[in-house]
Amino acid sequence: MTTPDLIAQAKAIVVDEQSPSVSLLQRRLRIGFGPAEGLMPALEAFEVVTRQYDGLRRLTPRYETPETAKRAAHVRKVFETVRFFWEMWEEGTVGDTRAIEFHKPTKLSNTSIRNLVLGDFYKQRGLSLYEAAAGLAKWLELKDAAPVPDATMEADLAILCATAAGPFQPVSDAETIIQRSFVRLVRYLLQTRLASEGAHSRCFEYYLAAEHVPTGYGKNGGMHPEHVVPCAFLRDRCIARLAQGASVKEVARDIRPFLVIVMITESECTYLDNGPGCGGLGLKDTMPANWDFETGDIFARLRVAGIAFDPPAIMTPTVACDV
Repeated sequence: MTTPDLIAQAKAIVVDEQSPSVSLLQRRLRIGFGPAEGLMPALEAFEVVTRQYDGLRRLTPRYETPETAKRAAHVRKVFETVRFFWEMWEEGTVGDTRAIEFHKPTKLSNTSIRNLVLGDFYKQRGLSLYEAAAGLAKWLELKDAAPVPDATMEADLAILCATAAGPFQPVSDAETIIQRSFVRLVRYLLQTRLASEGAHSRCFEYYLAAEHVPTGYGKNGGMHPEHVVPCAFLRDRCIARLAQGASVKEVARDIRPFLVIVMITESECTYLDNGPGCGGLGLKDTMPANWDFETGDIFARLRVAGIAFDPPAIMTPTVACDV
């Protein structure tokens, strides 16, 4: 039975040990797995631990020390790096170096990480996801003075990899690749939220190939690719939805219809972006007042600006991101 006294003891243990581990609670409280696991929702309700993501919980920022936070961020980056390249291997590509930069747990070059994980670990040696994660963690210790891969780190990597592992499956279907790209994008945004880092608004361009984004054309010509809903606005929407408890796949599915480009002129772009004091609308990173995600016209910014355009011939379908 979960009592206030037991919850208080559990809180003291996980904070003191800096480890929200069910097995730790089992050992220290001398209780079974079920009761120990049952304490986690209570600790989550008291904002001591986070929700479970990819099989792991973390202490919340209030209770997590800087050293623990640094270690957790490193483990997450190692995992996200090997997962990213696994998916690139399945899709027959090498990955955008700008997206690689977001994930990699080192200052070493994007190319060196890609050559090691995608080239050596996967293509040459055929390692599993966990083997690649363990290998990358060890390599970083030797090459970049990264944290030593101790038993706790190895256990955390094993849990993370177990949630994502599966047999290698080549992927060539364009629709499937697009869905996976949106999921990767939202995973990056969640990664930045877990690490309390800022997310780059250009991430949409880095994860989603231009040919996969529906594109319309302004009637005045122009070569400026204008996101009809600003990327910074979409980024903040994604992060807010994740904070509300939406899953990565739910957010990826929901945000996809809003990612549309219209090619316009530079002067039209300037009019959208500049503030009223400079003769513009001040809509660089936002939508018109009272615009709503549920009912709003995604082209509202262009219409307010009086920009004539032809929308994409084929708009993005609303599909489930079951990948």
